[in-house]
Amino acid sequence: MPPHQPLVFAGLLLTSLLVASSCSPVVADAGDDPHVGSPVDSGLTDGEDGADGADGADGTDDTGGEDDGDGDGGGDGDGGDGGFDYDCEALPAFNEGDEVIEHARGYHGLVFDDEGHILGWDGRNNVVRATYDGDSEVWLPGLPGVEQMARHPDGTIYLIDSSESSVVKVSTSGAREVVARGFEWVYGITLGPDGNLYVADGNVHRVDPVTGARTTLVTRPPDDSWWAHSLGFNLDSTILYIGTVGWGQLLAVPLDETLTPNADPEVWVELPGGWQDAIGVDACGNVWVPDYFTSALYRISPDGNYEHMVETRERWYGHGIAWGSGIGGWRTDTIYMPQPYNENRVREVVIGVPDGRFVRTFNGVAVGL
Repeated sequence: MPPHQPLVFAGLLLTSLLVASSCSPVVADAGDDPHVGSPVDSGLTDGEDGADGADGADGTDDTGGEDDGDGDGGGDGDGGDGGFDYDCEALPAFNEGDEVIEHARGYHGLVFDDEGHILGWDGRNNVVRATYDGDSEVWLPGLPGVEQMARHPDGTIYLIDSSESSVVKVSTSGAREVVARGFEWVYGITLGPDGNLYVADGNVHRVDPVTGARTTLVTRPPDDSWWAHSLGFNLDSTILYIGTVGWGQLLAVPLDETLTPNADPEVWVELPGGWQDAIGVDACGNVWVPDYFTSALYRISPDGNYEHMVETRERWYGHGIAWGSGIGGWRTDTIYMPQPYNENRVREVVIGVPDGRFVRTFNGVAVGL
C-alpha cells in the first residue's frame, strides 16, 4: 500500500472495492538519439498545425526517421509541437512500447534536467540522477522521504519532503531551502502556469515559491469521501484537475484568470479504482492518470471518455508521470513512471504525444509550463 495513507479510510475503501469487483521547453539537438523527437514551443493552441520541424542533420530527419540526406526533416506537428508528427484524432489505442529502465530510480516523482538526466528518489536516502545509456549516481543525499517533484525551466527543483511535511526548493547546485511547512498528508506538487506551486495534502494549496505564502484553494469534504492527492492543469489553464484518494472520482475545478476556483469541484470522470497517484495532460488535452488499486494507467479524452493504456501487476505499477526531455535519449513522446514496488526502477511507456506544456496557455498567452 502507498505510504502515509489514512489507514482506516484506505482499509474500508479497499474492502469496498474488492467486494464491488468480485517557462520555455527544451529543444532537442538534431543529432540526439535517433528515437527522440525535437519539441519546439510554437505557442499554438490545441488543434492548430505547428510549424515544420527544424532541419535534421544530413541523413537523419529531426523526428528520428531516415532522411534523403539533404537535411530536410520534420513534418507538421498537429497540435502545435513542431518536432514530430502526431495526430490528435488518431492517437494509439494502446501504448506503443513498455519497458523498464533498470538503472534509473524513482519513488513517487521524477523530473529531467537539461543535461540528459532523469532524477528521482531511490527509496532510501538519496535523489539519484541517471542517463538513458546506463550511468547513474547519487546527486542529492540526506533525504529520508521524497514524494512528488516539480521542476522549473530555470533548473530549480521543488519536492515534497514527507519526513518533514514540507516543500523543499533545490537549486541546480544541490543547495536546499524549505519553502513551506506544516502540511497534513502531503504528496502532490505541480508547477502552475503562473509560476506558483500547487500542492495536494488532502486539500489543495497554492504556494508562492519565493515567500512560501500559502493559500488554501480547495478543501476536502467533511465526510472525507475524497482526499486531494495529485494535480494538473488543462491546456488553457481554466480547469484544475484533482486526482483523489476516494472512490475513483477525478475532479475538475473551474478557475478564474488568477487560477482561483470560481466554483466547487465537481466529479468529471469516475475511474475504476480509487487511488490516483498522478495527473499528466498531453498536447492534445488528454488527461493521464495512474491508479494504484487497479495497477493501471488511464487516458481520459477531453470529453471525459477513458481508456486503459497500461495494465500490469502491482509490482510494476508506475506511481507518477513525467514526459521525457528529448535530451540524451529520453523520448518526448513517452512518459516515464517511477516504480516503488519494483526496487524504485523507472518504467518507460511510449504514448505517441508530447507533454501539454508545449502548447499550454494562460490568459491567452503561451507559457511553456
